[in-house]
Amino acid sequence: MSKKGKHSEKKESKLKVNYKILRIGLFICMVIVIGTIIYSHITRSKEEVNEQAEDQKEESVETASVEEPVIQETVDTNIENLINEIMTENNLNENNFFFFYYNIEEKKYYFYNENTYFTAASTIKVPVAMLYYDKVNEGELSLSETLLYNSDDYEAGDGTTAVDYSIGESIPISYLLEQSIVNSDNTALNILLHSIGYKKCKEELTKYSDVEITEEFYSSNVANASYYYDVLQYLYQNADKYSELIEYMKISSGGEYLKANLPQYEVAHKYGSYDGYVHDYGIIYGQNTYLIGVFTKDIANASDLIADIGEQVVDCAETGELEEVNETENTTNSVDTTETNTVDT
Repeated sequence: MSKKGKHSEKKESKLKVNYKILRIGLFICMVIVIGTIIYSHITRSKEEVNEQAEDQKEESVETASVEEPVIQETVDTNIENLINEIMTENNLNENNFFFFYYNIEEKKYYFYNENTYFTAASTIKVPVAMLYYDKVNEGELSLSETLLYNSDDYEAGDGTTAVDYSIGESIPISYLLEQSIVNSDNTALNILLHSIGYKKCKEELTKYSDVEITEEFYSSNVANASYYYDVLQYLYQNADKYSELIEYMKISSGGEYLKANLPQYEVAHKYGSYDGYVHDYGIIYGQNTYLIGVFTKDIANASDLIADIGEQVVDCAETGELEEVNETENTTNSVDTTETNTVDT
C-alpha cells in the first residue's frame, strides 16, 4: 500500500473518533439540558404544592377562627331582670338574699349581693368533702381508712352515723363522706372536721376560691355567694377528681330545693338550713350547664322559693324569655329550721 493510502486511512480513522466524541458530547449536553428542565419542573411543582399547603393552612386557621370564636364573659341581662322581678315580688333585699348564676357554655353570669357573709349551715359539706378527695387523690389518705368517732362529734340531724356506730368506734372515710353529702349528716361532718382540726381545715378550704376571706371564716361557719361560686367552678372544672362526690350530690335531698321543679334535669347540689338561713347551690345539667346558688335569711317558705327561682332561672336561660313571676307566699314569719347547725364554733 502506498504512503498516501495509509495517510488517508489514518485521517479517516481520526475523523471517525472525533465524530464519536462529538456525538457523546452532544448526548451529554442533551442529558444535562433535559435534567435541568426536569429539575426545574420538580422544584417549581414543590414550590406550588408548598404554597397551596400554606394557603390551605391559612384558610383553615381563618375558618377555625370563624367557627370557634372566643366567647367573652358577659352579664346575662335577662337573668338580672328576672331576679329583680322575683326580689320585688318576694320582698327580697341585700339583708336576706344572696345569689349567683353562671352559664358555662355561653359564659353569661349574674351575681347579687355576692360578697356579704352569712351563716353557711351544711353548704360547707361540699368543700370539706372536696378536701378529703384531694387527700385521697394525692395519696395522703385512702377511702378505706377510718376516723375515730368521739363524744363531741355527735350532733342531731339527718343521717345514720349515730345509729350505725357508737362513740369510740372507728368509721371508714368513705362512709362519712357519703353520709355528709347524701343525708347531710352533721355527725359525719364533725368527725371529718375534727380529724383535720377545725381551723386548719378552714384554712385549707380557702384554696378553692380567690375571694378575699374574712377572719370570721376561720373560726365560724360563714361564707358568701362568691366563695361558693368559686367552689362550684372548681368542682366542675375538676369533675374527674370528684366524680363520686358529684354523684352523691345528684342523689341528695330527695328532690327538694333546686331539684324540686327540675325533674327533667340532673342536679348536683347541696342545701343548708339553720336558724333562719336556708340555702342551696349546685350544678344543673340542662340544655347548657348552669351554676346556681340561692342563699336566704329569715324567708318564709324558703325551700319553695329556692325551687321556684331555680326553675325560672333555667327556663329563662334556655328560652331567653321572662315568664310571669309567681309570688311565693309570705303570710307568716316562720322559717325552715329542719336542719341543725354545722359546727359554728
